[in-house]
Amino acid sequence: MKKCVKGFRRAMAMIFVAAAAAAAVGCSSKASDTAAAKPAESTAKEAAADVKTIKIGIGNSFNPMCYVDENGNLKGYDYETLKKIDEELPQYKFEYEPTEFKNVLVGLDTDNYDIAVHHFGWNEQRAKKYLYGTQGNFFEVGYNLRVAKGSKIAVKSEDDLGGLKIAVQTSSNVAYLLEEYNKTHPDKPVNLVYDDGTTEQHLAGLGSGIYDGILSIPFMDALDKAAYGDVFDVAGSKLFYNPEKKNGCYFIYNYGDEKLKEDIDGVQKKLLDSGWQRELSEKLLGTDYTVEKLK
Repeated sequence: MKKCVKGFRRAMAMIFVAAAAAAAVGCSSKASDTAAAKPAESTAKEAAADVKTIKIGIGNSFNPMCYVDENGNLKGYDYETLKKIDEELPQYKFEYEPTEFKNVLVGLDTDNYDIAVHHFGWNEQRAKKYLYGTQGNFFEVGYNLRVAKGSKIAVKSEDDLGGLKIAVQTSSNVAYLLEEYNKTHPDKPVNLVYDDGTTEQHLAGLGSGIYDGILSIPFMDALDKAAYGDVFDVAGSKLFYNPEKKNGCYFIYNYGDEKLKEDIDGVQKKLLDSGWQRELSEKLLGTDYTVEKLK
């Protein structure tokens, strides 16, 4: 009887050891699985953390460069360019905030935006305060002087602008150019009329004589005539154009964001060299306005 009890106890002990070993193996396996899963999860999280969100302040009413359509969707040449650039830079995620022209650079000043986009031309005053992209996506050929239909005004150069009433948008490149012009032409300055109204209001202002002219971008003259009819004349062209200066349009950054600028410049150069930018210009603007025209 004692032998039977001892045998039973020995058997039970062996069963207990086997069960404990199996449990240990099971726990070890789960621990290994968890350990193996953690690096993959961590890698995904680290990859997501490496993607930097870039906030872009962009115009909401400058058709066809950057505007919001009737369905509330952001559209335009600059916007389509940025979308393509974003696809080429996986380390960044672009987020857009369409806003009025007057708010774009203010948002950059207050760090609400990382990039300011509104078909910005280069000027010395802005370049002191902001970091311009090196690579533009549009090449200016100077400004036209838009006047009322039937006007007898004619200008051959900037020197003929003195004495005219010219409408300008507050803080625009045109305003800067004419303000600088007045500093060097104190005897016969331009009479600046600051008017941040719509195209329709500007055309009405020309027609009613509120001002004599508006400095306009050539491609916008063609588009506006198609949209509003032959309601104005062009009295001069290639105004304020200097081939020795920067005549492109650029994205603008804050100083300190040189790496972001360099990354975007690199993609923009590829888009120009490949012909992608030219094709977009022809599609949305009607002809090739890329900086390749400098070549």
